[in-house]
Amino acid sequence: MEIPYIVNARKDTGLNNSKIAIWLFLASEVMLFGGLFSSYIFLRIFADYPWPERVLPVLPGLINTFILIASSVTVVYAWAGLKLRKWNVFAINMTITLVCAAVFMVFKGMEYNAKFHHQAVQYNDWSVVDGHTHYEKDGHGGNFYAVNADTVTFKLASYYDPYLEEILKRIEDAKAEIKIADNYISTQVNDAEDQFKEKLIATKGEEVDGDRLKEILAEAKDYFIEARTHNQEVRTEALRLAWKQFRANKDNKYTEFADKSHHEPEVKEAVNALHAELVAANATGDLMNTGDSIAISLDGALIKVDPDWGRMNGKKEGGESLVKLKDSTTIAGIAADSGMELDVDAIDFQHMVMKLKEKVAEGVEDASAIEAAIAKSPILNIQGKEGDRIRNLWKLHEKWVDLFTQELVEDYGLDEDGNPNRVPTERDIYRLTWKHMVAYKRIQDNNLEFTLAEVKNQLPSMIEGFVGADHKIFNPKDDSGKVIPEDSHFPSITIPREQIRFESVFSPKMNNYYAIYFTITGLHGLHVIGGALVLAYYLFFGRKMYNENPEWLANRVEVGGLFWHFVDLVWIFAFPIFYLM
Repeated sequence: MEIPYIVNARKDTGLNNSKIAIWLFLASEVMLFGGLFSSYIFLRIFADYPWPERVLPVLPGLINTFILIASSVTVVYAWAGLKLRKWNVFAINMTITLVCAAVFMVFKGMEYNAKFHHQAVQYNDWSVVDGHTHYEKDGHGGNFYAVNADTVTFKLASYYDPYLEEILKRIEDAKAEIKIADNYISTQVNDAEDQFKEKLIATKGEEVDGDRLKEILAEAKDYFIEARTHNQEVRTEALRLAWKQFRANKDNKYTEFADKSHHEPEVKEAVNALHAELVAANATGDLMNTGDSIAISLDGALIKVDPDWGRMNGKKEGGESLVKLKDSTTIAGIAADSGMELDVDAIDFQHMVMKLKEKVAEGVEDASAIEAAIAKSPILNIQGKEGDRIRNLWKLHEKWVDLFTQELVEDYGLDEDGNPNRVPTERDIYRLTWKHMVAYKRIQDNNLEFTLAEVKNQLPSMIEGFVGADHKIFNPKDDSGKVIPEDSHFPSITIPREQIRFESVFSPKMNNYYAIYFTITGLHGLHVIGGALVLAYYLFFGRKMYNENPEWLANRVEVGGLFWHFVDLVWIFAFPIFYLM
């Protein structure tokens, strides 16, 4: 049976089936993205931290905007080509549309990659530095929790193989001996019913290599699961027996509970006590040994793990430390050097200032506390040449703020009370960006006069910072290809782990801004890919449909074009909200 209205329009609606369906689908899409954009607005209005502003590189977003607009035009031309029965016009314009989609995703991928390799570190005093971490080389660099481990304890129920492999690799690099910390004895069901036999799986003091340790853990895990399952069955049966004896009320022991519901707390307490007695008396069977962990001794071997894998208690180098991973594996020992080596490309005191202003408003601090706190901040008190460079950059930035303030007064004047009509924003005052770092260094290197106009002239172009602070562009190298530290535009520092309140790459976990940025742009990217696949299907597999019924293909392309226009419209909202505001 032929399905009606797949080509011709219904008389009552003036639409064919597919067009009705796409409008209903787009209505649901409007609600989806409308909710996300509304969430963004409310999160920004009620944010309890300085909301990131103008932190995304504008050029790739701007190019992508024009790319999507162009693709919306070409998809209309492709549809018009079908209506005019010109296949070549359709094919050329649809190809251009697909190329635009591919270029859009390439630029978006470049932007995401830059974010995922850009690090932010918040000090305990709420000041923030952004930059790029060094790769681990010769035992230095990288972003790790480092412990000179005495003991590593693996939870049999939850240890995660990738974590285990990394720990064993670190132990091998340290050339450390692995010794079993304690005996591990398992019990298993014997051939004789209701009897158990014990097996010594790991012996205290036994030296093992990585492969042997994995075998021990795997065998112990199997026995542990078997024992835990058996014990659950024993305890369940004991609970049934407890309730049976409670209701039987032998010797009138539980008469006082006769009129009470079994949901009453005192009833449950009495049954639980009886249940514990039955389990202790082995009334429904013997319990098997369920040792849930195996520990190894390492005698101070250096182990480094990714901070995303867990948490570290005791971060100060030389003090006792315990790292607990997400799979409940624990690494205990003495904290090693876990400092983060960072090439700094931004210094930000906005969050610190916001916290201090709250205290000033409450009367706890006076206004001078802000300037004093900035002066005492760890980032401005780093010792050595790199610390001198940071302090010099910040002094130049303060000079720039003064010049910018004067310019605003000259351009916008004063109000009736003698106050400036326009003043620099807190972001201008308290955040030193990578672009200003580059401009300040260029001015000093070329012995130029420090003026507002010169700073503007020396700022990196949009091309130089296409997806952000690309340190490879601004770090000069010698003939051997090594970076010349003293000529680098970005100071290189090491941040002690105990000074770090929070650290993250620019990912969804960074803050609410990046969480919703990646949610909206990620969903939009999936829509671009999905729409491009549908349009590609019409291009590469639509010739047969065109030959049989060109109007049918034209209708399908029209529906695909409507979706594509919606994708373009979402981006037109997203671009100014994320990139310009």
